[in-house]
Amino acid sequence: MTGAEFVDLAAKLVDGGAAERRTSISRSYYGAFHAAIEVLAAAGVRLPASPEAHQKARFCLLECGELPAIEAGEKLESLRRQRNLADYNLKHPPRETRQNAVVQLRVAREILGCLQTCRSESVWHRARTRIRTYATQVLRLTPVD
Repeated sequence: MTGAEFVDLAAKLVDGGAAERRTSISRSYYGAFHAAIEVLAAAGVRLPASPEAHQKARFCLLECGELPAIEAGEKLESLRRQRNLADYNLKHPPRETRQNAVVQLRVAREILGCLQTCRSESVWHRARTRIRTYATQVLRLTPVD
């Protein structure tokens, strides 16, 4: 299974009721998050299996110095805030609108596009090296070979 498959599921849920739309937002975030994990793993970075993985994934993207990765990290944080509201703030009806679910789905797709650009030949070598360096030297994560 890939992160993109969660984003595909999110697209199927946007036309449902309030619960489906909130779930769409959640799946949009987790799809983008897992896609980021896939990129980090390809760079030789293993994130901890704990809640701090969300923050560390974002930091690795933001600090690698490559514009597509930075954009993905920024959007990932925004999408995570929306996911938290959708999952935990049930008394906030604006989270339940189709428009909001569609916007968050678009953000997830934009993140996937940014991550795909990071893996392109013209960017990947620099991005991979910088991600791995930041993860090991600053975040003190153990590299994976």
